[in-house]
Amino acid sequence: MKNFLRKTLLYGACTCILPGISQASGNNASGLPYWKDIQVVSVNKEKLRSSFMSYPDRAIALKRGFENSPYYSLLNGIWKFYFTDAYGNLPDHITDPAVNTDSWHDITVPGNWEVQGHGIALYTNTGYEFKARNPEPPLLPEENPVGVYRRDFEIPANWDNRDIYLHIAGAKSGVYVYINGEEVGYNEDSKNPAEFLINSYLKPGKNVLTMKIFRWSTGSYLECQDFWRLSGIERDVFLWSQPRIAINDFRVVSTLDDTYKDGIFKLAVDIKNHTPETKNITVGYELIDKTGKTITTSENQLWATNSQVTTTSFEYTVKDAAQWSAEYPNLYKLLMTVKEDGAITEVVPFNVGFWRIELKDIDQVAENGKPYHVLLFNGQPINLKG
Repeated sequence: MKNFLRKTLLYGACTCILPGISQASGNNASGLPYWKDIQVVSVNKEKLRSSFMSYPDRAIALKRGFENSPYYSLLNGIWKFYFTDAYGNLPDHITDPAVNTDSWHDITVPGNWEVQGHGIALYTNTGYEFKARNPEPPLLPEENPVGVYRRDFEIPANWDNRDIYLHIAGAKSGVYVYINGEEVGYNEDSKNPAEFLINSYLKPGKNVLTMKIFRWSTGSYLECQDFWRLSGIERDVFLWSQPRIAINDFRVVSTLDDTYKDGIFKLAVDIKNHTPETKNITVGYELIDKTGKTITTSENQLWATNSQVTTTSFEYTVKDAAQWSAEYPNLYKLLMTVKEDGAITEVVPFNVGFWRIELKDIDQVAENGKPYHVLLFNGQPINLKG
């Protein structure tokens, strides 16, 4: 597999004390399974990105909600489930799609397996549940429970010639992903989403998705918190698709000028091109206020280089911007659009609020003769209590 991400254990990243962590961080042996390998956080996973969905046109994008996109397919619901208290007891070829699942349990996704009758939910506040005293990172118990999830799915017909992704919004702890018996990838960053490009693993008609989840992985050493220790698929699982030339990610700056009246808007859009050719495309945006009025719109021509990410940027000053705050959560709608040969191929919506937070000296002077250094939100001082 490719795209190995290197793991660095950070002091203070976890509430637990890790004796000898500096020595353990270099203890990497070849041939270890991913869940035991301190050098592996994920395999073949897409880079983390902003949360967004792809829509075919402006009207549908304005409805928002992932479920309104024809390029979104939710896989939540009842899956087949096999559980064992120790990974060594897993049957051979458990991820083979030919394996009969009639004797497997049903399980609800999302949902931790301990609260659905499998394994034991554990609570501890400061120690590791798998070794409360004197942990020896990156060592893990050999009796490591494993849950195997399986379900069938089909790809919608209108997703032809598009990039298709599997999105796992949260699963704990070490997650192996298989489609039609082929290993797609691995992830153990359990509270962040994991996304995999799966086109090359798909076939026409029915496909079989299998997830083999180890309760503990080397990543568990960075996930010690004061909470119930639970396992399994904890958040949504879905498929989604994009054109082969599409928005990869974007960054928005939406703050206020020094008068706190006008909004400073900056947008950078990253475009990926998974076609074999470099192509000239149009990338644009539209900013809409709460009344539905278009405040500004602009387009840039861009050469999208094949197999690379190319960025285009925009800037605009919004006069008398409606400020965002908790009391008055004014939001603008941002629509980002990609066009090929003059035709819209993708629209991505996002909410934008204009606000500014800063630490600043004010005119009022303290007893020591120096001005107060205060926290300002939209130009107003904030008094934090507690």
